[in-house]
Amino acid sequence: MCLEEFWASEAALSLACLTDNLIVLFERHLGWQHKVTLRNLRFWLFVTAGVLSHPAGKTTIKLAVPERERDWWRRLWEKILSPIPNCNAVENHPAFTRQSV
Repeated sequence: MCLEEFWASEAALSLACLTDNLIVLFERHLGWQHKVTLRNLRFWLFVTAGVLSHPAGKTTIKLAVPERERDWWRRLWEKILSPIPNCNAVENHPAFTRQSV
């Protein structure tokens, strides 16, 4: 990862380190035991379509999640929004991506 300028290379390395640290913090917050990659998070979380709405003045997010994945998403949101960390971990994979071991 060498760029033409030293400072550009340093900035790219710093961004890569920051991204990795954020992923690790997210894993720890959710109680995930297995390492995930940014590619996995993008596939599982960030490409999910959704719409912000404001019914009765309350902001809500409506996600386009298939029914078989909804329980996983509910547990994920409960864990993320919980002010007190607890031992109820959310499994790493939604049901549709679970790999047989």
